[in-house]
Amino acid sequence: MSKAPRLLAALLSFWNPLIWCQQLPTQLKVPRDQAVHEYQLPSGVLNSSRPKAWSITMDLEPFGEISEQQFLVVTDSNKSKRLEAQIVDDSGTKGIEVLVTSDFNPKPLSLNLPLRLIDISKPHIVLVRYVGSGLDLFCDGVLVDEDWPIGTIVSTDVVHAAVRFPISQLSVGSTEVTDDQISIANGGPVEVDKRTDAMFGKDWQSAQYARPRGFNTNAGDAMPFFHDGTLHLFFLLDRRQHRSKWGLGAHQWGHISSTDLVHWKRYPPALTIDHEWEGSICTGSVFFDNGRYYAFYATRMPDRSERLGMAESQDGIHFAKILPTPFSEPIPPFLHGPNRDPFVFQIGKEFHMLVTASVPADNDPKNRGALEHLVSTDLKTWTVLPTPFLVPGGAPQPECSDFFKWHEWYYLLFSISGTTHYRISRSDTGPWIAPKVDVLDGPEAIVMKSAAFKGDRRILVGFLQHDNRYGGDLIFRELVQQSDGSLGTKIPGEMELRGITKSKTRSLHLSREHPFSAIGDHGAHVRLTATLISSHSSSPFGIGIGTDETGHGGERLVIDPASKRILWANSTGEDTRAKIEDVEGLDRPTVIDVVLDGTIADVSVDRHRTLIHRLSTTTEHQITFFTQGTDMKVSKIEVSAIPYSPRPR
Repeated sequence: MSKAPRLLAALLSFWNPLIWCQQLPTQLKVPRDQAVHEYQLPSGVLNSSRPKAWSITMDLEPFGEISEQQFLVVTDSNKSKRLEAQIVDDSGTKGIEVLVTSDFNPKPLSLNLPLRLIDISKPHIVLVRYVGSGLDLFCDGVLVDEDWPIGTIVSTDVVHAAVRFPISQLSVGSTEVTDDQISIANGGPVEVDKRTDAMFGKDWQSAQYARPRGFNTNAGDAMPFFHDGTLHLFFLLDRRQHRSKWGLGAHQWGHISSTDLVHWKRYPPALTIDHEWEGSICTGSVFFDNGRYYAFYATRMPDRSERLGMAESQDGIHFAKILPTPFSEPIPPFLHGPNRDPFVFQIGKEFHMLVTASVPADNDPKNRGALEHLVSTDLKTWTVLPTPFLVPGGAPQPECSDFFKWHEWYYLLFSISGTTHYRISRSDTGPWIAPKVDVLDGPEAIVMKSAAFKGDRRILVGFLQHDNRYGGDLIFRELVQQSDGSLGTKIPGEMELRGITKSKTRSLHLSREHPFSAIGDHGAHVRLTATLISSHSSSPFGIGIGTDETGHGGERLVIDPASKRILWANSTGEDTRAKIEDVEGLDRPTVIDVVLDGTIADVSVDRHRTLIHRLSTTTEHQITFFTQGTDMKVSKIEVSAIPYSPRPR
């Protein structure tokens, strides 16, 4: 029995027979030649306005090294292309691309299946599913790609399909196909799970440096929340690095949790796109009060303005949106447009909310970024205060704010252009003081927010961008509080990546005459720990990653005691944006701990300052110590190989 009849039989077993008789999918047997075959589909099939659900199943024959070609074109009665399927070669990366066009935007949405994920010498079943607010691409039951359309895809009753090899059979239906039906039709959950592992690798174990498993997936803004002994991490699920849904983002809330930072539970998305007008479910916060969980978020609208929203939950896992939203548009002096990242906290019996906003600037054509301040006594009815909570200065908007009290200090966190800044105060109303160094970690640690944790600790979570675009890998930090209220960061001990010791070297001595010392190639996933001390506090020194024995090529971690600065320099010696300032103790023996995980370089300095950086290439290169014009001693060198489970990059 071929795959197509098995698929049909499985679908028949799940649909109501009466409905099925009325909406039997159109099945087209396609001759196995190279010709293009024309078909007219029955009236109403693929009409996305009634009902807003349809599916197209393509049985693909093995096609080997076939070149770029189009094998399916669906047009309406006006001969406008509404859906196209083709094999493409994008800079040497071949894949199956499905283009879907709606009347909202002339630019089609693109769903993709990279051919590297499948064995093209075998047959496959590719399913495109449309359910009104979502558009999905499955291969053999595995969800590979998705996007979220707006508008009508096919509005006429007359639909034409032009089909050719490698399609051997085309099935078109106007009934919603559920995830369970797709799974059963493709061998059941166990078989689909096996194929998922084969395509994307085993899922991550440690949340440090993790991203959602799949193709073109990333982790975006993090929203940590601690309650009843459990750290919950909500974060933006991202596809296409903010380019889904014509650049609106189409983000949803992912959700994981842990009681020990070691073992993590995964949950279904907490907030999803359920309506076409939801361009993106943006960053927000979760709050617990009187036995209920509240999720506060913002929705990016199709016109790119933002609207606050809220959802409720009894278990902190399944949230129901409150629609219509109880929030109104921003009122003066706050401007229409930016109205996102709601963060809720409580002082006494009153609830407070901080919101990313903008206010007019006097005698300046550019607006100023500000934090809007709202208050409530019941978490449902909110009043906007006329005075901003904070106007940090300049046009950039302070994003993803965070407010908490820790010991005798109050802290306000916010991000400017992705970089996390903070202010301190002895009072919950300010004045807010900028510490000498007001950046947490470095500029590549994007929009970090915190939550309490057991033992009077605070955990900080953000993400490291991939390809200098939105979204990437989750990064975890633990805050270190100094006596003056300033904050440092370290890697939580439970989340340090440890490996088997690969090599140890007692000590190295470098000098002006011999300024470089290579310790070999240790692979792409390694942890390096060493103590460094220079004989002269005015001369930089450091570690080269991927550099040769003369210090050329690769990237260098430069430690400069004179300027109290640590930075990454590229292969030409130019500074990258990754750096930390005012690092004390660099004129004394300094313990440097570097985790190299593919293109991730995570640096810890004396366990109170950290610096995350994305390398330009993987770290399957030599590690070299260097000095610039002075003697330097390197001791207690330890290199450990980190066990690695492949993750999509």
